[in-house]
Amino acid sequence: MIESYDDFQGETNLPQEAATNLEGSIPFIDLFPSRFMHQYTQFDSIDELLSSGGFEVNSEDDYEAIPDEAIDAHVAKTTNFDSWREMLTNAIEDSYIIERLGL
Repeated sequence: MIESYDDFQGETNLPQEAATNLEGSIPFIDLFPSRFMHQYTQFDSIDELLSSGGFEVNSEDDYEAIPDEAIDAHVAKTTNFDSWREMLTNAIEDSYIIERLGL
């Protein structure tokens, strides 16, 4: 199971303050809590979403090996997002908002 996605903040359109506050490694369990998964997907967890697409992710290398087209197609078919990048961006923005509100 992959535990985090490093350095994604440099590729988003989040405000600079958000990127600075979320810098480093964000555990996937924190980035994709069940609340987020239930709101935007048909899955209870990020692990369920990945495994339902046939993606075996046990390490950062496994994650990096997933073809962009394959994960984008799976996300578009099974979530409210058009791509994996859109899902990640939304999750980071949600995490930032929750952190800022102290929830």
